[in-house]
Amino acid sequence: MRTAEVHYGTDGQVNLTVPKGTKMADIAKLQEMVISKINPRGCQACLSGVHFNIREELEHVMKVDLDKMATIKGTAVGH
Repeated sequence: MRTAEVHYGTDGQVNLTVPKGTKMADIAKLQEMVISKINPRGCQACLSGVHFNIREELEHVMKVDLDKMATIKGTAVGH
């Protein structure tokens, strides 16, 4: 199953992360569906300024414990 991640921030930005190789036609359909489902605050004229950031999913490389500023054991690729 291919999945996309959608985040809507308090700053009014919609962030969409799609799997590598996703076609633009699919992204356009997804964008329309996302806007209708999450219904960002504001009228259609207000939504014209909403930032819609589309990113391709990156390869998972490692996780970092921010409190210790250390790599979490077993998550670093190639190490």
